[in-house]
Amino acid sequence: MPRAIRNVMQGSLSIGTGTAMNAHGESGGKPPLGQRLNQAVGSLRHRIMQALPDRLHVALRYRRVFGRFPDLEHPQTFNEKICYRKLYPEPSYSILSDKIAARDHVAGVIGGEHLVPCHAICEELTPDIYHELPASFVMKANHGFGYNMLVRDKRDYPYPMLYNLSQAWLGEDFSRISREAHYQDIKPRLIIERLLLDENGNVPKDYKFHVFRPSGQEPVVFIEVTHDRFSDYRVDFYDQQWNMVEVREDRFSSGQPMPKPALLDHAQELALKLSEGFSYVRVDFYLVDGQVYFGELTFTPTAGLMKFKHHQTDVEWGRLFEL
Repeated sequence: MPRAIRNVMQGSLSIGTGTAMNAHGESGGKPPLGQRLNQAVGSLRHRIMQALPDRLHVALRYRRVFGRFPDLEHPQTFNEKICYRKLYPEPSYSILSDKIAARDHVAGVIGGEHLVPCHAICEELTPDIYHELPASFVMKANHGFGYNMLVRDKRDYPYPMLYNLSQAWLGEDFSRISREAHYQDIKPRLIIERLLLDENGNVPKDYKFHVFRPSGQEPVVFIEVTHDRFSDYRVDFYDQQWNMVEVREDRFSSGQPMPKPALLDHAQELALKLSEGFSYVRVDFYLVDGQVYFGELTFTPTAGLMKFKHHQTDVEWGRLFEL
């Protein structure tokens, strides 16, 4: 029986099987003393961090990742500005970060044909809703990152399993995990959409358009392409001319340039339309079956903890948008 595992700090969801194994590869039994101590220390650290006020929590997480505190009084770099946004978001971020509420906005700006077909929207997965679902679908929660379950065959995902998982999602206050304040005003709900697959039957690549609108200048766009995000995660970046550029650390990159997708220019036009009114926003699309499907709008990507290959990129991206 598959089981869902959500890594809160990484914001990912994966599927695992079997029973838990201890450090010696044996199932069951008490783990070694050292492992139990590490778990206890980790649990204590987590409780302390969760008890901290938002500004201190954000600063300490930033320092843990980058070895220095962010300048939240006068943010300059991309990551610092994203951290500032987490603490002091614009009111519209809550509506547009809601995976359900954003659909109306997207339909009004670029057309409903760019929305992934929806099977159900609900506050609770009831037996009736479950039994009406097709054989394959994607179940998501609308109020944060990482709440995704890809169901290829519903027979492998009985109702009690999906109900328990969805209730765990809906019971979480995502705004408290990485202190992205705009998620606090989103009412947790479920959205169940068509499962999109590419021509090989795999999860399609995710095209994330980082759209910057520097004051008095033309928009600047960097395109992030995510490969195999639920299995062998890799990410590459391209500029507007589809030249591969160094952005993230090498360990995240595939290192293999890909041909420019036929629908890329159209998707970029749509991203520019959806980005109007914001100095920076990330607009995500899927390019599948000759269609451009909207994914989400993100105002605080990676919670302000993006690991650039070069610090100078963090500085340069920070210069491209104003708070």
